[in-house]
Amino acid sequence: MSVSCALTPVAWPAESSNWPAKPITLVVPFPPGGGNDAVARQIAGPAGQALGQPLVVDNRPGAGGTIGSAAVARARPDGHTLLLCSTSSLVVATALYPDLPYRVDDLVPVVHIANTPTIWVADPGVPASSLKEFIAAAKQAPGKYSFASGGRNTMPHLAGSTVKTRNGLDMLHVPYRGSTPAYGDLATGRVNLMMDSIVSALPFVESGRVKGLAVSTAQRMPQIPSVPTLAEQGLSDLGFVGWVGICAPRDTPPKIIAKVARSVQQALAEPRLRETFARQIVEPVGAGPEAFAQTIVHDALAWRQIIATSRAEQD
Repeated sequence: MSVSCALTPVAWPAESSNWPAKPITLVVPFPPGGGNDAVARQIAGPAGQALGQPLVVDNRPGAGGTIGSAAVARARPDGHTLLLCSTSSLVVATALYPDLPYRVDDLVPVVHIANTPTIWVADPGVPASSLKEFIAAAKQAPGKYSFASGGRNTMPHLAGSTVKTRNGLDMLHVPYRGSTPAYGDLATGRVNLMMDSIVSALPFVESGRVKGLAVSTAQRMPQIPSVPTLAEQGLSDLGFVGWVGICAPRDTPPKIIAKVARSVQQALAEPRLRETFARQIVEPVGAGPEAFAQTIVHDALAWRQIIATSRAEQD
């Protein structure tokens, strides 16, 4: 299965000059409340205004993002159904699942909205103030600690498996339906470690419900200055950074794809949205179809290598 097949939007003979003729559905293949959902809802308003029709967020979670992705892949390519694609739902899922209910080339890249730096968080009771210290504690207590994720074979699962495998740790993987439900158990010590997007995790860290162990950003975050960076701990290779963007069904007219890309780029130029993203440590990008396609190809190779070494399927 080749990711590169999805790089070039294919012309469709349908008329697109009057598009959009009705509200546009933006399918988010993850539950409400997570980082991807937050980005989708923040971009939907201004992008919809630029397009002249509402951009309506439709959450369709399940199976690591593949249920919602499959629905969009099967949708009519008229530009009225789009997908909020992400590292987990597009690159990771297609590398992991050989029998997806759709092919990679059933979706085409439209616009790279933003990058979402990540943070490693732990239950407040762990005897560690950094990820390095957590790893050391887990080595000394085989079977004592567990790590959570927003679902099997999602990016947080693979990240946790990478920490486990590289360090020879005996840790149980506990999957949830999205990262948000995991925080209740993380806060009470029922699970002990998780990697998540900073968008999702920041309120829990700021309130003290969970403990921040490491951020993937280059510098410490002003909001949580006590949380060290991965680079400070010599763990830069665990700095997984996700991205979110918009994809469309194959054969969506190139004029529509270009118009969606411009609407998102226009939205990202608005100071209010940039301020919101800055508070949440979401890094706006706005790259169009060709540049976004190159990012997908690059990350596909990187994640195949991660998957090959993490042995996530054994958790």
